Amino acid sequence: MRDLHADLADALASGCTTLCRCVRLTCEDGSVQGFTDHDASLTVDGTLFEPADGFEASQESAALGPAAGEWDLKAALSSDRLSSDDLLAGRYDGATVETLLVDWRNPQAFDIQSAGTLAEVTARDGLFQAEVRGPFAAFDRVRGRVFSARCDAELGDTRCGIDLNQAAYTAQAAVTAMHAPHLLEFADLDAFASGHFDGGMLRSGSQKPLRVRAHTVEDGIATVTLWHAPSNPFAVGDTLTLTAGCDKSFATCQATFANTANFRGFPHMPGDDFALSYPSSADGNLDGGSRQS
Repeated sequence: MRDLHADLADALASGCTTLCRCVRLTCEDGSVQGFTDHDASLTVDGTLFEPADGFEASQESAALGPAAGEWDLKAALSSDRLSSDDLLAGRYDGATVETLLVDWRNPQAFDIQSAGTLAEVTARDGLFQAEVRGPFAAFDRVRGRVFSARCDAELGDTRCGIDLNQAAYTAQAAVTAMHAPHLLEFADLDAFASGHFDGGMLRSGSQKPLRVRAHTVEDGIATVTLWHAPSNPFAVGDTLTLTAGCDKSFATCQATFANTANFRGFPHMPGDDFALSYPSSADGNLDGGSRQS
């Protein structure tokens, strides 16, 4: 059973609605920010919590036992200390999030109800939504190697060995047209075939890199579709940097990067369909040899 501050327990027992919720963000750089759904600023546990318009914290999904637990945090970006640029730039990635139940008449009467880590953050139209993962979420992370037909290295890291600064994998180009904030056209990327930048990254100055969803080329015009719109929309004439992507298959590693010596997957491992199938003379390859060309 949770032990509550005596004054808070009395406030709960009184039946009066003098309670509010507070959220404390502690960034990895040590900075602390506090927000509350109360209509006035409160100082609780040594932290100043300021009102946040449209503040909403969903019910936590954690249950008894070692469940990961997740909940969402929503609020308007009305604070001078909290901006969409900072959120999307990753300043709050990995921040510790605590929720407190507070009696606003007596802010020293509070209870820390949950704690977690800030995960995926999105911001749109002056509102942000963040996913908060409970402390047991760390146990869901993959540790060590995973046996998979696909590579488990990241393109360009030390295990992969590819130098993404080579001209074959990185290009700078100016935006020639925009059909939407996430749909851009370039006229000087015709040297790269369609799909070369699929899954790659698009960078611009200090903005957080954006993942490329699709890259197509038609009549010398390259169209790049992003998974998410940038926090600061691009404009025609902006020069952006694109880096190639990799779908982590053995075929792409061989044909696009000529890097099979560093392939970190298991391309000869049979999949579920093959493991459950039965021999057939039509296969023409029943000698026990590799099925990977």
